[in-house]
Amino acid sequence: MEIFSWLALASYTLAFMLVVGFSIAYLKRSDFMPYHSVAVARPWREVEPRMRVLLLALIKLAGWAWLAIALAGFLLLYLLSSRNGVLAQLIVFQVFCLIAVTPPTAVALYVRLKTEAPTPVAIGVSGVVLTLLGFTFALLSGHYT
Repeated sequence: MEIFSWLALASYTLAFMLVVGFSIAYLKRSDFMPYHSVAVARPWREVEPRMRVLLLALIKLAGWAWLAIALAGFLLLYLLSSRNGVLAQLIVFQVFCLIAVTPPTAVALYVRLKTEAPTPVAIGVSGVVLTLLGFTFALLSGHYT
């Protein structure tokens, strides 16, 4: 495997590792994230008990969804990199990647702009940039025609 192929693989892998990191962080939560507290202008203990149940369920759901997305991404990346593919396969994979990482980033930015909560926008943007770098390196590798 040559340098551009390795760089593509590394970029995509790092992007999905960010997703796994958020997944684990959300799955381990017993309350909401500190930036959620800022966004709703109250600590977890002041949230109504039934609302806490609902919010924690949604946090866990987001964690499991991100884990599923990351695992699917790793599987698709493996299939894509294990043999030469056609350009259409790479494009479909990149679309999947952008769908996986762009909406959470956009939501984090929206919440930050509306509430001034310190949401992890920079990490989300890093994920988007890593997938774009992966795509660029994959194209430069010459394996996709």
